Amino acid sequence: MKTTTFLFVFLFSVLSYAQEYKLIHSTKSLVGNHILYHPTFRGLPVFNQFLKQNIFNQEIQNFYTDIKLIPSNRNLLISDTILKSEPGFLNKNGEIIPVSAKTIIDKQGKSYTLYINNQFKTLHYLDHNLNLKDTTILGTVFYPDPLTSSGASYGGIFFDNNDETNSHLNNELKEVKLTASYKGGDFLLENKHLKIVNQSAPDIEPKAKADSIFKFNRSEIGFEEVNALYHISRFADYIKDSIGFYDIMNYQIAVDVYALNGNDNSEFISSTNPPRLNFGQGGIDDAEDPDILIHEYAHAISHSASPGSLIGYERLAMDEGFGDYWASVYSKMLNDYNYKELFNWDGHNEFWEGRSIDHERKYSDGLNGNKYIDGELFAAMLMDIRNHLEDSIADKIILQSVYSWYPNMNFSNAIDQIMKADTLLYNSKNAGIIQWLACNRGFVTKKCVTNIQKPEMTIAMDYMVNGEGLLSFNQGITLSKIELFNLEGKKLFSKYTEETQIQLPILPKGIYIIRINEFSGKIILH
Repeated sequence: MKTTTFLFVFLFSVLSYAQEYKLIHSTKSLVGNHILYHPTFRGLPVFNQFLKQNIFNQEIQNFYTDIKLIPSNRNLLISDTILKSEPGFLNKNGEIIPVSAKTIIDKQGKSYTLYINNQFKTLHYLDHNLNLKDTTILGTVFYPDPLTSSGASYGGIFFDNNDETNSHLNNELKEVKLTASYKGGDFLLENKHLKIVNQSAPDIEPKAKADSIFKFNRSEIGFEEVNALYHISRFADYIKDSIGFYDIMNYQIAVDVYALNGNDNSEFISSTNPPRLNFGQGGIDDAEDPDILIHEYAHAISHSASPGSLIGYERLAMDEGFGDYWASVYSKMLNDYNYKELFNWDGHNEFWEGRSIDHERKYSDGLNGNKYIDGELFAAMLMDIRNHLEDSIADKIILQSVYSWYPNMNFSNAIDQIMKADTLLYNSKNAGIIQWLACNRGFVTKKCVTNIQKPEMTIAMDYMVNGEGLLSFNQGITLSKIELFNLEGKKLFSKYTEETQIQLPILPKGIYIIRINEFSGKIILH
């Protein structure tokens, strides 16, 4: 009740002429409530002005937006079907103009909202035709890439050969069903997540077919388009539907897989409307490798979660590492072979060296000065967290933290935001493990045991027939605190002791996290 009172006292002060607000939408995210309002004038909504509120516990963020009017010659026709009509106002440079907002469907099936003044002229309009009809097509993709699926190394029968295919590469193709669109008698390579377009040289128009079969090999135009549509869409479905970030990337991104004039490079562009992804064709075509596809799409996710924050060297390196992390995550979801080696098919060959997060580098040892190399360090830190927590929990914590990123932040600041996200999502249940991992990588120095390496100990677990477990250490180590967690970060046991044999509670068989002072590791109860 106190929050509600504070909320409306604040709202009354936003506009001098608006004493009330009309609710438009109210949604709930993982850690808060998000409400959109129109201010009102004389009890009616001002249609081109909005107040967005994000409410996190007792914290309230307010964002006021004044939308510039979009003129249109589209007036109301006799053939239009009126779905909804509502009186209100538009604010045009401080002038309050009475209008009627009419949401219509025309005879072609298109939907608009027209804001019509007393002279029956349309002063502003909204186009509601954002998506084509979804349909299912059949295609072929790499899953995730021919080296990972085959377990082979680059060279010999697995090489680029100027985009030519062979029987061995064809054997690594996987037939998949994927969501596309259907319009005007053609199946089109687009869906709610992305649209395959031609936006950069060379000028290769997207494939459109009268039938729903899009089965290509890598030597044919169309393969990279299908590969991009499938993998980006599947990853987007995971982010939105599986771990619950429904509102992120709430637009259809434009994707050109034959771009950048054939250069061996890819990019995310945030300044266009809609934002773009471009994938080059130098060396192995970038869009053949899902590591590249997901890395670049992760830049778009970062921009969607924290727009305007990509300023400062370490913040730039963080974004590269964030992309590498999700590339590794997605690759592991499909096939965990060699998942810490990034860009397995596109790199690690004569074209470029690729990247890796399979290393023990520490932030405390200093940065390299190359944002991609330092990004590998940040990605390795994120993967450390994922490998010590349940996968979806780690992914939620890490992605939630990105909403709080800001310009010129550093790697240690990122750990602070990860800890904050864990607090909001899981009441700090994973804080101990995250803290130790960050200490181990040198990302933080507070609350760390200094000048002490992780003890080299063997934990012998004898799970008794009577269901009682006795934890024994084979070295004479003085203990001060021992904790046991499940893989979701829930604390199951805690005890201060100096004994070297500790009776654990009765637990089901499985993998658990044990934490001794500042050090953590996995044990198996069996």
